[in-house]
Amino acid sequence: MTTNLIPVGIVGAGPVGMALAARLASFGIPSVLFERDPELRKQGSKACLIQGDVLEVLDKFGAAETIGAEGVTWTTARTYVQGREIRAAEYPRRIGYGPFVNISQFRIEQLLLEKIQESPLAEVHWAHEITAVSQDDDTVTITADTPDGPRSYTCQYVVACDGVRSPMRKMTGVAWTGYSHKDRFLITDLKVKLPLPKERHFHYDPPFNPGRQLVMHPQPNDIWRIDWQLAPETDIEAERADGRFDRRVRAVIGDVDYEIDWVSTYRFHQRVVEKFRLGRIFFAGDSAHSLPPYGSRGMNSGIQDADNLAWKLALVMDGKAEDSLLDTYHDERYAAAKENLAVTEATIKFMVPPTLARRVARKVLLTLSHPFQRVRDHVNSGKMAEPHSYTASPVVESTDRHPLLGSFAPDARITAPGARRVRELYGQGFTGLYFAPDRAAAREFAERALADTRGLDARLVVVLREGERAVPTAGDASDMPAGVTVLRDRDSVIVHAYQASEGTCLIVRPDGHIAALSDTSRPERFGATLARCAQAVTPPVAARVAAAA
Repeated sequence: MTTNLIPVGIVGAGPVGMALAARLASFGIPSVLFERDPELRKQGSKACLIQGDVLEVLDKFGAAETIGAEGVTWTTARTYVQGREIRAAEYPRRIGYGPFVNISQFRIEQLLLEKIQESPLAEVHWAHEITAVSQDDDTVTITADTPDGPRSYTCQYVVACDGVRSPMRKMTGVAWTGYSHKDRFLITDLKVKLPLPKERHFHYDPPFNPGRQLVMHPQPNDIWRIDWQLAPETDIEAERADGRFDRRVRAVIGDVDYEIDWVSTYRFHQRVVEKFRLGRIFFAGDSAHSLPPYGSRGMNSGIQDADNLAWKLALVMDGKAEDSLLDTYHDERYAAAKENLAVTEATIKFMVPPTLARRVARKVLLTLSHPFQRVRDHVNSGKMAEPHSYTASPVVESTDRHPLLGSFAPDARITAPGARRVRELYGQGFTGLYFAPDRAAAREFAERALADTRGLDARLVVVLREGERAVPTAGDASDMPAGVTVLRDRDSVIVHAYQASEGTCLIVRPDGHIAALSDTSRPERFGATLARCAQAVTPPVAARVAAAA
């Protein structure tokens, strides 16, 4: 598939890079991944949790179902102080995926690679280490050390997904703001059968790691991941050599048989790039932001980076949107990274108090958490990942118009051709979700709204009340224009989920975020609203692009 000019070059074939390539392919955009390793490398669990909303991204190209089936889905996060449980946070089980699924990053990478290999629009160049990069107004040139010697590639765009040590970040000189924490942490994947519920278990000051923290996560195939906060002087290799490591492990799991699947130590970072876009170069995943593991924000936010960038690149490369739409990738994902950093910073300051006063205050709070219920809610064991709401985005309308604008669209069970859930109707182009007063109004709105969509891929989902008396059955759109799906809203489930009233029309972007409220009194304005959400090209430019094609 490689040509003289590569549409999108992606540096790094980790989960973020491969998700980006697969998502671009779903929009018809070819890409090439450049990976310095000669093949996928198994490195333990690494990012061991994927959030249900992020699985919706992978669902758009068929990679989510297997992950959901193989992974360990959990709904309870337990917090302990000195070995005694103080809190059990419950997360509702979804009708789709999640809320949280534990599975190793390596397994996710394997499944994503299968999708890449199935696609004629994506490929991986293994053993290609990028050593130089330059760009002009029209292209990006990257140079790679390959098994056949140095080679240069010219791309329309390049996306750096090359991890926390990102050579691309260093070569471009983008500022890497924030700090690295001095404390070290130990990750151990153990194959062991434990009499514990398959849930998240977070310990403060436990007997088996006094004065520090420990967290346990179940993985598929009887693997348990255990993360220890270490004392600065800890030497894990020495512990493994003299038997102290075995005692460390058995203090947690007891006298049961176990096998070590993986051991690693790390220091975490609180960092973000100053700019997610530098001309035709973009940063995504750990090359753009590095976060502690608390709340599992790293890989999850990286895949959301990929989803955000993919639809915008597709529109610009297809000549349907202005180049300025790509600037909103920085606007939106930088804001998401800053929110994640703020959440993890609060957790870090509680877990590892930076001052004597904070250490004393935390000790008092932990002590009081046993006898006093109200105190327990202030014990910070890490807020779990969730999608960012783009409330300050230049391509999202103000929440003054509707409270869900900018947020990830809610889900609801439906009966429709090829879909069981509302979210399954999103993902390709823009979707208008119209809560119609009746079928006649729906038909009139659809005919006028879809008459001019400004060249953008757009469809309409009409939501009708279950009691609305009409001859066609649920899902029958035979009397509607092309591009319309009809839903029956039994018990007003969709209305309540979307906080909608009769006559509301919400516009959902390809990445599933709600962008705008369309004026249903003037259906012909639907296209103009779409154009604002996508920064669509003006008709003369669109005509020139079409003529050039």
